[in-house]
Amino acid sequence: MTTTEASRARSLRAHERRVRIWSLSGTLALALGVAASSLGEVLTEGAWWFPYIGVVIVVLAVAAVAHTLIARAWIGSLVGAAAGLATLTLFFAPATAIVGIIPTIDTFDRFGALIAQGQSSMESQRFPADADTGIVFLICLGAVGLSVAMDAIAFVLRRPALTALPLLIMLAVPAFVRSELHDAFGFAVTALAYAGILLVAEERTTVRAAWPVVASALVLALIVPVLLPSVEPGESSSGATGLISTGVNPILNLSDDLRRDSALLALTYFSDEGDEYLRVAALDEFSDETWSPSERELDDANTVDEFAPAQGLSDEVPRTESVMQIQIQRLRGKLLPVPYAATSITDVGRGWVWEPEGLTVASSFANSKDANYEVSYITPAPTIEQLEAAPTELPAGFEKYLALPESLPAVVAETAQQVAGAEATRFDQALALQKFFRNGDFTYSEEAPVAEDYDGSGAEVLGEFLSAQSGYCVHFASAMAAMARSLDIPARVVVGFTPGQRQVNSETDEVRYAVTTDNLHSWPELYFPTVGWVRFEPTTSVGSTPRFAQSVNDDPSTPDVDESKPEPTATPTSSATPGARPDVPRDEIPDNSTPGETQISPWWLLLLAIPFLLAIPALVRAVRRGLRLRAVGRGNVALAWREICDSAADLGVAVSRNATPRQQYEQLAAQLGLVASRAGSSSSSSSASSSSSSSAASSALAAVLAAVEASAFSPHPQPVRREAVTSVLASLRSSAGWKERIAATLAPRTAFDR
Repeated sequence: MTTTEASRARSLRAHERRVRIWSLSGTLALALGVAASSLGEVLTEGAWWFPYIGVVIVVLAVAAVAHTLIARAWIGSLVGAAAGLATLTLFFAPATAIVGIIPTIDTFDRFGALIAQGQSSMESQRFPADADTGIVFLICLGAVGLSVAMDAIAFVLRRPALTALPLLIMLAVPAFVRSELHDAFGFAVTALAYAGILLVAEERTTVRAAWPVVASALVLALIVPVLLPSVEPGESSSGATGLISTGVNPILNLSDDLRRDSALLALTYFSDEGDEYLRVAALDEFSDETWSPSERELDDANTVDEFAPAQGLSDEVPRTESVMQIQIQRLRGKLLPVPYAATSITDVGRGWVWEPEGLTVASSFANSKDANYEVSYITPAPTIEQLEAAPTELPAGFEKYLALPESLPAVVAETAQQVAGAEATRFDQALALQKFFRNGDFTYSEEAPVAEDYDGSGAEVLGEFLSAQSGYCVHFASAMAAMARSLDIPARVVVGFTPGQRQVNSETDEVRYAVTTDNLHSWPELYFPTVGWVRFEPTTSVGSTPRFAQSVNDDPSTPDVDESKPEPTATPTSSATPGARPDVPRDEIPDNSTPGETQISPWWLLLLAIPFLLAIPALVRAVRRGLRLRAVGRGNVALAWREICDSAADLGVAVSRNATPRQQYEQLAAQLGLVASRAGSSSSSSSASSSSSSSAASSALAAVLAAVEASAFSPHPQPVRREAVTSVLASLRSSAGWKERIAATLAPRTAFDR
């Protein structure tokens, strides 16, 4: 071989290597882009896909450049990872980086904040969720990890069949969120992309292992998700799911939960002292959009074995001590329902701590679902005299409970002054505000705020609520708390449950309370020094107003009433069925099975996906044939002969792989010689036509063989016409029976052959 020929051969090999690298990297990017469609099950819109695919393309493209220039494959994957980090920096933290792409310590601090934001957003939102900045960052961070993993598997480990693992991780994300979420169509399309990976990387794929691997992966990917039992009920028309999620801020989901078509049993409890409100979260920050809890770190030292005393509660305030047994049914999240004011919790498990200001219970890793625990608590019973005599001077730090956003409509403070400004004490003002909402002018409605576009708990909607005088608990609680703050009364909004349905076991006379999604509720708590936080109930026709012990001094102006006999408790007066939805009948309480639950699997999705599964071998074989014929047009004789032999093998012709091209030619010529006899022609003209066709095919086959042998032994390669190859292929098909032709088209034997 001359120097020129050797240089040309090296150049050709280098070109083929570059084409293989870029083709495989492009196919990896395509597969990751298609697999990301599964996230559409849990996110509301698709704008997140563009930064995701941008990260994928940058990582794999930079890695491909490195693979082309550097022989050590692991360096290419490492360079791709660095490019992914630079892209994340450019997208999410350019102001913290050097020239916008080189990360600094501040960049990683920003990344940490975005991770926390994304996790918090996922916990607080109902799925499908809005893809905010934190969630998009988590998606792009995952894109870097998956892209680097795919690249390392394909180029470093040289096991492209194992790229199925990162793809399955991406496809399984919706199932982690909710078990009934699975998209057979998405699985099928991703399977096609995976087959493309194996096709492009065929020289690194074992002959016998490729087809079983892809077939098994496709079967499992399509059938297993569809056959998995749905352990949670299907979605109702309102979009509610089969579990009640508290999230970080449960007020965000409250409206959706209240609008469920069918109530879900959230929890049951046993208590000797009667009906109790259960608190989940205390929201003390008020903004344009909503009420929310203050951001504070959980203190692991605040174990639930013993709580701190209730904030502001003095020893002079009467109280009763009680015990409650709570069993969570379909409530999940990192917040635990407890009565006020809890003093200890037993049998709840590890990870739960109490928050000192609100006495709510939260965890950084535990989950409330299926919890069964016992709460010891006290019920303060302040007298009216104690509430009226409460000082006006507030403890240090309580200014935050008076803060109001600048966007708060002026009508809120003006209405508060008109309703309660002239009252003598802050307690009298609080009672006046409560009475204002419950005097009959306001109505309870979950639909009016949506229809009039003032739904929500933020400052901006309160003006419209006061004008429309119609809303549900969120509006009443938010309005009263904001009006109280405008009167310099510390206030916050609490989210939790009203007492629920009282049920008596006819055999044991045991009393339990069943709490459903219809009991989800929010109410204001107002603070009075020396007494502490006191619940009020402004929502009309819902729940119960608190009852306070009377003054110990008998009023001589009312001789028929003896005020010197105080009522013994401050527990709420309530009907047998105090709920958060007055429009819902209380004669039925759902059990754990939950009305509307369904176990039907979407078989039709599997039936729709079967054609895609069956078409994969044919598609792979058709693409390979087209690529080979294009290469033949550029003078690649070896691929011409390979395509002829593979097509014959697909048709069931026994062509020895170990034979020489001349021996293979004789086997193929024998097959082509059967055309006339198989045709079974009864006329001489037909026989002549068949003989002419066979002769033309034999000539074309001989021409291809001559070119193959010349390229192997002659210093002057002989080109072959593409028409000669297609003529041979057509003759091979006509020489086979109809069953063989169908099998060769739908299930080609060489689809995943090396």
